Amino acid sequence: MSDTEGLLAEAKVESGDNQQQESQSIPHIDAKDESLTSLVADDAAKADDEPLARPDWYPEKFWSDDGPDIENLVKSYSELQKKFSQGKHKAPEAYDEKIFRDADIPEDDGLLSTYREWAKENGISQSSFEKLAEKFIEMSSSEKERAKVSYETEYKKLGPNADVTIKSMTDWAQGLVRKGVWSADDFEEFKIMGGTAQGIRALQKIRSYYGDQSVPVDVGPTEGAPSREELVAMVGKPEYTSDPAYRMKVERMFEKMYGQ
Repeated sequence: MSDTEGLLAEAKVESGDNQQQESQSIPHIDAKDESLTSLVADDAAKADDEPLARPDWYPEKFWSDDGPDIENLVKSYSELQKKFSQGKHKAPEAYDEKIFRDADIPEDDGLLSTYREWAKENGISQSSFEKLAEKFIEMSSSEKERAKVSYETEYKKLGPNADVTIKSMTDWAQGLVRKGVWSADDFEEFKIMGGTAQGIRALQKIRSYYGDQSVPVDVGPTEGAPSREELVAMVGKPEYTSDPAYRMKVERMFEKMYGQ
């Protein structure tokens, strides 16, 4: 070794074969190792099976079991954009009430007037006006159906002469108003009291008590009931005077046929 050679003068570059042999001799980074490949595949499968967690900032209604519901999110955005372009997000100067006209709600309906005034006072948008109107119409229809069923039920309870009974009671009440006995408010209360068959019967008893002629609820011959001649004959019997129970029985028959 010459004086000008350094300490590493004998060092040489290893050949390429030796480097390849050294890199292949490390088993834990072998890409073909079957156990490592299997472990990676298992981890990927587990990740696919686990459901996605919804972030707190993401709307719940646009999240499904599979993750973000992009389709409904886009549809909702499109509808919102359409409302904004039509100005339905603002309170209009005059509401479009087509939804009420289509539902055959009268223009002078008391509840409609109240609803319209409330909407204006609170600055409700056209969109909100229509959504709430749908609920209003649904409730109104249900109430009408219940009232119809209730009327038919009470009408049947009055018996075969229901129309005559109703007209008689109405004429009687109107006569009290004309005479100044009742006011218009009293007449309205009378309509509520006589809204059922039992209510009309109670009013008929009041008429009878004060000497006014009453129209019986169940008019017409009843099968098996005695005729007028038979009732008169029963009154002529001695039992009618001597037997209170017999006399009460005959009086009930008269009342059932002719009213009190």
